[in-house]
Amino acid sequence: MAFELSIIVPTLNESENIACLVDRLELALAGIHYEVIFVDDDSPDHTASVVRRVALERKYVRVLQRIGRRGLSSACTEGILAACAPIVAVMDADMQHDERVLPEMLRRLREEQLDLVVASRNIAGGGMPELSRSRVWLSQLGKRLSRICAAHRLSDPMSGFFMIRFEAFERIANRLSGVGFKILLDIVSSPGPQLRIGEVPYQFRNRVHGESKLGCMVGLEYLYLLFDKNWGRWQMRKNSAG
Repeated sequence: MAFELSIIVPTLNESENIACLVDRLELALAGIHYEVIFVDDDSPDHTASVVRRVALERKYVRVLQRIGRRGLSSACTEGILAACAPIVAVMDADMQHDERVLPEMLRRLREEQLDLVVASRNIAGGGMPELSRSRVWLSQLGKRLSRICAAHRLSDPMSGFFMIRFEAFERIANRLSGVGFKILLDIVSSPGPQLRIGEVPYQFRNRVHGESKLGCMVGLEYLYLLFDKNWGRWQMRKNSAG
């Protein structure tokens, strides 16, 4: 039977979360034929080896281990392009994204003929109740800055939890910057046909195991992404005018 859904999970030092996430997905997606692709950036804690052990018993689980490359956006891109299903979801391995929302995202995408469904913390029913005030402030700042380049107005452009049709992603893949950790913003800021977008609410959860990857370099990469998207759009306007 062909897969209905591919779930892409980028990882870096997430070995303690793998088995738990796979178990949770199994419960949440009962009745849906899916695969899970972990894209691991050669984690020092041997996350890829843990995934391989899990995959011995769960044949729908596999791993892409990247050597000499780092970056969440590029990992997501490689994972999506390796997917076997017509619909692809992206989520984190740290259990902060609520896997129970996936069936509703899939239903909305299918029934409303959408290209992209974003799990949002910023609409009714969503939220970040357990995050520190500083994390919430950073998220809101990132949202305001994203309006500089986003072609689509989303309530949560900083979300790393979304579902997209493979054919829609394939159309814009060559125009992605592949920089930083916010691939959703990269997608909705790339030139091309207008995407039909929907949003579903979810409650952002605290990390259980491992450490957050947020840091100074992540912030710099985000600013570079904003610059890259705006510069590219300016260049396109300049070339078409000339």
